[in-house]
Order: sequence, then C-alpha cells, then structure tokens
Amino acid sequence: MYNQFAQKIDRLVTFIGMAGGWLLFILVAVVCFDVVTRKFFVFQSTFLQELEWHLHTIIFFLAIPMTYLRGIHVRIDIFRDRMTNRGKAKLELIGIFLLAIPFTLFVFKYGIDFVVQSYVQGEGSTSMQGIHNRWVIKTIIPISMGLIFLSLLVTAIRTALFLSGKADIPEAFAKKEIASTSLEEGQ
Repeated sequence: MYNQFAQKIDRLVTFIGMAGGWLLFILVAVVCFDVVTRKFFVFQSTFLQELEWHLHTIIFFLAIPMTYLRGIHVRIDIFRDRMTNRGKAKLELIGIFLLAIPFTLFVFKYGIDFVVQSYVQGEGSTSMQGIHNRWVIKTIIPISMGLIFLSLLVTAIRTALFLSGKADIPEAFAKKEIASTSLEEGQ
C-alpha cells in the first residue's frame, strides 16, 4: 500500500520534472533569437532577457525534486561512503526528518509570503519592456518546495520499507557508479 502510494507520487514528481525539462527547448530558442537579434539587427529586448532567467528558474526548480528521487543530486559523502546500506538508510531518515523537511516547510511558508507580498505590491520589471507581474515567477518557489516535500516523503517511505526488509535500497541514496555503469552499458 505505502509502496503504491510512493510510486504514484514518484510518477507525478517525475512527470512534472520532465515537463520542466522540455522547457529547455524553449529556453534555447529564446537565447538563440535574443543573440541573433542583438548581434545582427541591433535589437535589444529586456523582455527576452528576463524571459531567459524566468525559464532558467522554472527548469531548475522543477528539476530539484526529481533529481533527489533519482539520487543524482550533489552529495558530499565523506562519512557516508564507509557506511553500510542500513547505516545510509538511517542517516537518510535522520536527514529527511531533522533537516530537509523542516527546511522545505520553512521555505514553502515564506515562499507563499514572498508571492503574496509581490502580488500586493504589484512588483514587476523596472523596465517598461520587461515582464510585469513578478509574483507569477515567484510562485515556482512554493510549488517546488511542495514537490520536494513529496520527494522527501517518497524517500522516507521507501527507506522505512527498506529498513523493515520489505523493499530494495531506495534509488535516492543508493551509491551511484556513473562512470562504470555507462561503460558497462556501452559494451
């Protein structure tokens, strides 16, 4: 039951992360158009430049939850490398409940306040050509924190199932050997 729930949330977070990844094509098109028009037509657009950083922000914030679920996020594994899988699982649960969830909820709460304040103040670009309604892009902060919370919940469920002997080691903290895996697949 818990594993099915975790799989459904995993699929949702992955779908949203992959959908955010498709924005890379739009970002590349916007950057290319911006560079070509600036270089050859002496056309500078604040709107295009702001759109570029808006797209960067959305892509980054939608990718974070998915990268955590897949265990491809940045880790500093000084002590963890020497631990057994059970030790890693216990450490992961401690990190989730003592650090990650409180941080995520904190940023979620203040992210909503940030969006509301931006909306109430009518915050927008300082340029007339820029993107107005800055609160729209700021909504990605609480959205991302909600998705990260779901990713943490999925990892906590999978970790608890692993510790109880009902599941394999979760992908979120399994040791990855990227170089050796890619070489083995190519042979």
